Amino acid sequence: MLKHFLQKEFRQVFRQREMVMIIFFMPVIQLLILGYAINLDVKHVRLAIFDQDQSALSRSIASKCFASSYFQSVQSAQEGTAALLEKGQADVVLKIPPHFARDIHSGKPTELELIADAQNSNIAGIGVGYTQGVLGRFLADEFERRLDRQPTLRKSVHQVGLRAQAYYNPELLSVYYMVPGIVVVLLTVVTTLLTALGIVREKEVGTLEQLMVTPLRKFHFIVGKTAPFVAIAFVEMSVALLVGTLWFGIPFRGSLWLLAGASSLFILTTLGVGLFISTVSGSQQQALFFSWFFMVFGMLMSGFFTPIENMPRSVQLLTYLNPLRYFMTIIRAIFLKGSGLQDLTGEILALALFGTLIFSLALLRFRKRIG
Repeated sequence: MLKHFLQKEFRQVFRQREMVMIIFFMPVIQLLILGYAINLDVKHVRLAIFDQDQSALSRSIASKCFASSYFQSVQSAQEGTAALLEKGQADVVLKIPPHFARDIHSGKPTELELIADAQNSNIAGIGVGYTQGVLGRFLADEFERRLDRQPTLRKSVHQVGLRAQAYYNPELLSVYYMVPGIVVVLLTVVTTLLTALGIVREKEVGTLEQLMVTPLRKFHFIVGKTAPFVAIAFVEMSVALLVGTLWFGIPFRGSLWLLAGASSLFILTTLGVGLFISTVSGSQQQALFFSWFFMVFGMLMSGFFTPIENMPRSVQLLTYLNPLRYFMTIIRAIFLKGSGLQDLTGEILALALFGTLIFSLALLRFRKRIG
């Protein structure tokens, strides 16, 4: 009986052209579009230079800055910086004081001033960091040239070198961080939304009551309704991993078996949410609303867009109730770091607890509603 019911459910899913589009084509399109659109990399920072020195050294600084691919040259500030920032024509202004070159060569203390438009704190912080990096390298080279001209200074000057390395994402590309997160979002949509809509649709067309009077057991009904979406979720995750590794070039460093096991626990959780939503919804519109509410809350509180550490303390505590938080950490750690079971024990146990509780609660409520 269960075998025939499963065959019927799979045929019903693939019979609807719109459902096939939602399940297979839309996630791939979303992955490709979001992989490029949700980009936290800051490039082409608009830099203006207010050069009050007009020396060969100050002009060399300007040339060095604009030789970097990080900066986009805008008109130089002539009367100050307020007008450029107020009109939104520059992100960062570098102010070079009068007699800067003379003070440098004579050994007098001097300073450069960086002024940033901090309406967008991300661009401002990264733009200032880029500028500081370029200036630091330039001034270090200038200092080295000065030592070459005055070799006696080397005996009294000791330089400290700094070597920076970026693990797991050497090129500092945000796509490495975003694509695994998009996989979590796609799994959530497929298993939560489609499960809820599939069961509620049976209510609306009146076939749910007909199924209940057949010899089919309630357990078989639930398995038949959820199994197709479990299979579809794993197929979509496989496709998403292939797109991430082959199209975006993101290395997969972890264990596929560990990822599959963690994904099973997460899918158990989201299926439970979809099943629970179907018990409190009287129409597909209501199921869509409740599912959308859960997915938006889950995404925003998972660390997908904003690191959880940057959230207020009260909100950070609230994220512990969000299953997406744990799976987001797991998939990124397995994907990029190659983390093992011993590194992710806490997150996996949390997912197992959430999956068991949520699915059991949904199962009890579902049996009560159709009993």
